[in-house]
Amino acid sequence: MANIQAINSSSHGKIKIKENPSFQQSKDKHFSPLVVKEFASACQQFPIVFIKDLDTGQFNAVALLGLKPDENLFYDEKGWQGHYVPQALKLYPFLVHQEKDNNQAILCFDESSPLVNETEGSALFDNKGVQQPWLTTKGESVVDYLEHTQLTQEFIKILLEHKLLSPQSLNIKLANQDEYTLNGLYVIDEKILHELSDEAFVSLRKSSALAPIYSVLISMKSIGFLANKKILK
Repeated sequence: MANIQAINSSSHGKIKIKENPSFQQSKDKHFSPLVVKEFASACQQFPIVFIKDLDTGQFNAVALLGLKPDENLFYDEKGWQGHYVPQALKLYPFLVHQEKDNNQAILCFDESSPLVNETEGSALFDNKGVQQPWLTTKGESVVDYLEHTQLTQEFIKILLEHKLLSPQSLNIKLANQDEYTLNGLYVIDEKILHELSDEAFVSLRKSSALAPIYSVLISMKSIGFLANKKILK
């Protein structure tokens, strides 16, 4: 279970973070969160789909890393087996907690992560308790990611307003393997997109939603890439 702690020099002065070339936290994950600015790069390797949080009803964009639960076809203990790595994986074990009252962002990390230790890796602070430059840069990247997460939610809101998200199940049948179905996914409905009025289509263009929409549609071709990767693995 994650143990999220705000980073401070008094409690974490000796903490170091190991290198994570395999992105080991994703070993048993068949998807990774994505933000909309990643779509153009991610669509060339991963199917981009949407999942719905059953508790909150909120939709999130994700990259499919595997074709069944608990399967990551890009994971290898020696290193990531792909050309693109989702930003959410790169930022681990760091995250930002946003204070509701004063809108202050606090840099935190998962203290239970196997990357966290006191002997190996990059130190959070020097021996005088001063935050290391690499940690400052990492914190800026996490804040930037949080901002783009909010932009992604605005994009998803546009999709929902135009009723462009439709539930989709993936029925998988590979050579010499059992057939199975991956449920709980939502995709952009290309038929509904093409049936939009001219006014609605122009509104999508003005909101800069068309480029990520087409990236998502292009990404569907990557399902075949994942299937081939699974056969060869």
